[in-house]
Amino acid sequence: MTSPRVSARRVDVDTFRRHSHLGPAILTRHIGYLLRLAFVQSTDCAKACITDDTPVREVALLALLAERAPLSQRELGDLLHVNRTIMVKLVDSMEAKGWVVREHNPADRRCYALRLTRQGDVARADLVGDLARGDDDLTARLTLRERRSLNRALLDVLDSPELAPIASLTNHSGYLIAQAHRQMRGRALERLAPLGLDPRDFGVLSVLDSRQPCSQNELAGQLGVSPPAALGFVEELEARRLVSRERSRSDRRVYDVKLTRQGERRLQAGRLAAAELDREIVTKLGKRHAELHRLLVKLLT
Repeated sequence: MTSPRVSARRVDVDTFRRHSHLGPAILTRHIGYLLRLAFVQSTDCAKACITDDTPVREVALLALLAERAPLSQRELGDLLHVNRTIMVKLVDSMEAKGWVVREHNPADRRCYALRLTRQGDVARADLVGDLARGDDDLTARLTLRERRSLNRALLDVLDSPELAPIASLTNHSGYLIAQAHRQMRGRALERLAPLGLDPRDFGVLSVLDSRQPCSQNELAGQLGVSPPAALGFVEELEARRLVSRERSRSDRRVYDVKLTRQGERRLQAGRLAAAELDREIVTKLGKRHAELHRLLVKLLT
């Protein structure tokens, strides 16, 4: 298998321009927020170094099969936290490429298990090499020592048994960032869901609180999204009576957006939930918490 040798640093100019600043300070203090930005950046770097017809998720699937095969399709989905519909598409794609085969599961003859073919193992080795090049671009701002320190801190975040990383990928910062982001997002959802919020809502409300009244375009710039995407966020929150819009007094062509009283109360409750999650991470990482924060900021700026 051959892969393009195009530099992710050159291809991914838009991502680096989009993250030329990290957004409002009220969000950058949260490890979860920095991990989200790092996840986006790491995904772009990986995609730039992998052939267009190979989703990044296939690399993890091949690596997992190399370590633990035979595995059923359901077992793979559970270990990779991928839903059944997406897993079916991934397996079908790799079977069509000749990378995996289905065999009767020796533990249960009523179902099938998957294993790598020789061609699949060669593809796996090539793809892992592609990921390594993406990692080099992702961590170009870090020294080798800092990169190792980043990986150790991310592994400390991933100390839950159900989130045990794939051994052969634990030296890849991009993979560890993706796993840590998934874990942190899941925990944030658990904390915010009872409040009727999700992490995106919390971010939008936080930005508005620090800059209100804020135009939709200014909000888009602060969040690092397109103006149409910001408009969608505002309309959704407005429908839930968490924000309001009115014509700007200085420019009647644009709308000013600000929090409603209900939005302020919801944000305050969200901040308490976020602070609780932050305390958990500080307790888990100890002195590594400050180092992880510093390294993520350096990686992103």
